[in-house]
Amino acid sequence: MTHLELPPTPLREIDLVEVPRLQLPAPQRRIEGRVSLSTAVVHPLTAEEAAAGEADWLGFLTAEASHSDYLLLSLTCAFRPSANSDPFADAAVGVRLESPDEPADRQPIAWSISPKKRSHPVERATTIGLSAKLAIESTLEITPGQGREDLFIIGMGERDSDPEWRIQATSRHPLIGDETFTLIVKATAGAPVQAHVTVAATIKHRRFGLIPYRADLPAALRTIDLRRQTDRRGQNPTAGLPTSGA
Repeated sequence: MTHLELPPTPLREIDLVEVPRLQLPAPQRRIEGRVSLSTAVVHPLTAEEAAAGEADWLGFLTAEASHSDYLLLSLTCAFRPSANSDPFADAAVGVRLESPDEPADRQPIAWSISPKKRSHPVERATTIGLSAKLAIESTLEITPGQGREDLFIIGMGERDSDPEWRIQATSRHPLIGDETFTLIVKATAGAPVQAHVTVAATIKHRRFGLIPYRADLPAALRTIDLRRQTDRRGQNPTAGLPTSGA
């Protein structure tokens, strides 16, 4: 397995806006200071980089290079407690991948995603492990020896164009803290690739009960051009090269 470093990225506060419902008059509530979203880490995975870092996915990328590109995309979403103690009940982060003006058989997919399943929060990820065929190796997913536990987070949509992660507060773990969502995007070689991001959450209000919200994302966070976006490694060609090892 080969490891890649995820460079630290700044978090930007985003507002949550109440989802319109027929039984509620406008205007909808707007919640500030509860959710932040990072700028995206986007990094093309190339045979040249794999060779320089002795990555074990060199052969796979070399075989795929004539028809497919692979790019790493990673985002961090931070969930914060509120002063009035109204907790998050659940949340969702979605990514819709698109190659504009390309036919259906040339649209990008999420080749691999992380996390897939986890029963507890973890610290913000700083590295990811990639197998020889660019599957993201997940670690610390399920707490051992605890019997049956409710899932805190579940990822879905691998090998589809619209992967999604759902986070659920459990009796053991409130929905608080930073969560990193990572995918390897498989795209047609040379084709444009965009990622459209959505964030939603449900807050359990003491007075009003469960209220669904969607994040009001600025354009820079809502739509990511994977061909133009670069991470900090692009500014230093010796930084962030893959390192081999388990």
